[in-house]
Amino acid sequence: MSLTKQIGIMQGRLSPRINGKIQAYPAQTWQKEFHIAREIGYTAIEWIVENPIEINALMSEVGIEQIKDIIAETDVRIDFICADIFMQQPFVRMSKITLRQNIEYLNNLLLNGKEVGAIGVEIPFVDASSIKNEHEKNELINAMQEAFDLAKEIGMKISLETDLDANSFKNLLERINREHVQANYDIGNSASLGYDPVKELEAYGHKILNVHVKDRELKGTTVPLGSGNANFELVFSKLNEIRYAGGITMQAARGENDIEVAKKQLLYTQELLEQFK
Repeated sequence: MSLTKQIGIMQGRLSPRINGKIQAYPAQTWQKEFHIAREIGYTAIEWIVENPIEINALMSEVGIEQIKDIIAETDVRIDFICADIFMQQPFVRMSKITLRQNIEYLNNLLLNGKEVGAIGVEIPFVDASSIKNEHEKNELINAMQEAFDLAKEIGMKISLETDLDANSFKNLLERINREHVQANYDIGNSASLGYDPVKELEAYGHKILNVHVKDRELKGTTVPLGSGNANFELVFSKLNEIRYAGGITMQAARGENDIEVAKKQLLYTQELLEQFK
């Protein structure tokens, strides 16, 4: 088995920036992104859901039909839903009202994601939504039980992205103890935190559903691929060693011409993966 050569890209990377943000849902241009992705060689788009949730095509019946049509037209898939809304209103440190709303949102994301052919929903617990202590681990586990059950029932997966160290993240996944609750691994974020990717992948590599390709400086920001602290060859070598068969999604730094940057990033990653046929 070799690492997949089918690479996705984070939604919004093929559209003009929205309010200067590096990542945002492109409400006006999301359909164009599918055509661009196909033209330059990406096979999937990781769909973003954030506030205001009401304008997101994935959250309405009409929008879901439009998404299914564009997938059929371009043959560019949606494998993963990136639930950035849970960075804006996390499953931890929130009121009971917000937690109930989060549960409803996540249930809808699972159901609607299934409708458009997605494999799973990714929930970020980083930065503003970072897990700070054991109490918050318990908080998120308890709050998400309903969604865990629904995901199993409909054949969807839930992946967690955290900034926990290798053993802490492994222990969290073991406490949840659900086969369909997995991990999202961000190469750049781990490099920025100074984590050892070998230790991480040995600890929970078998639970990874999707890998985000990004480069960051140690304790610093996102930078062009190959210019930060990420050791891509080591990461991909270890992923190959553990027979990783999940997704690979580009979430790298943006540039002056995002489409040209996306082309170069795809080529860079494909050349790295060529070593692991």
